[in-house]
Amino acid sequence: MRLFTLGLAATTLTACSWVGVFATEGPLLLTERRGLDSFTLVTDLPDNFGLSVTGWYGPVDTNGLNCQVTNLHNNKQQARELGKRFDIPINTEAKSTSRIIPLTYYVGACKLRLGKVEMEIDGRYGERPRQKTYADAIFYIHRKVTDDEQGFDKNGTRQVDALCTWLFQESKLHLELTKLLTCRGAGANLQYDQLAGKTVKLAIAVNPEEEPYRDDTWIKFPEGWKPCQPKEGWQRCQKPPVFKTFQMNGQTCTVYPGCTE
Repeated sequence: MRLFTLGLAATTLTACSWVGVFATEGPLLLTERRGLDSFTLVTDLPDNFGLSVTGWYGPVDTNGLNCQVTNLHNNKQQARELGKRFDIPINTEAKSTSRIIPLTYYVGACKLRLGKVEMEIDGRYGERPRQKTYADAIFYIHRKVTDDEQGFDKNGTRQVDALCTWLFQESKLHLELTKLLTCRGAGANLQYDQLAGKTVKLAIAVNPEEEPYRDDTWIKFPEGWKPCQPKEGWQRCQKPPVFKTFQMNGQTCTVYPGCTE
């Protein structure tokens, strides 16, 4: 099983070519291999959600053999950086997934250690290609975490609970209702020497209550949210409010989420 696929934006690259976007290897193509230690990343994803994960690795010794590369922009030497990515596609059903995250990689003689795990929590809110977005999440890997940082339970698992909320707004670009995603609690500080053989579980839940992206641009009623006209030169509602229609999925609507009252 391929545990990781390298990527940059939507392009799939080899490990060395990813480095080569910003730096050059030199005349020799170095062998890359993963180290022995790893931890397991488990994710609980709601329906219509996915995840993109990139582990970032840096040299244990920046002056070590093969641990320097040449920056293509200024032709100076810099520490090697390695990114390893995999994607869990958006699924229409809720699912739980498990992936192995190596704690170290070797490029030639250079040993690289995991420094952080960056994630994009991907969500889809409609059938159109543009009706999807993401929120950031990140696990920082430290040599030592503070004493008040949550540790692992007796089974060697640490659970990170993230609550994601959809934020709706009128898009001037698309002239219709669009959404953004924000996820609270989707991060953690982890201690490197505690991770080998352990499990970190990212449990993602969705807030059933959607909210406007900007305060005082929609007003809530029992039947739903109504958008209001702003004062000239302002973004917020007039007082007293003057309500307006909006476009959603090809319909002219007066209230969200039900469209009509």
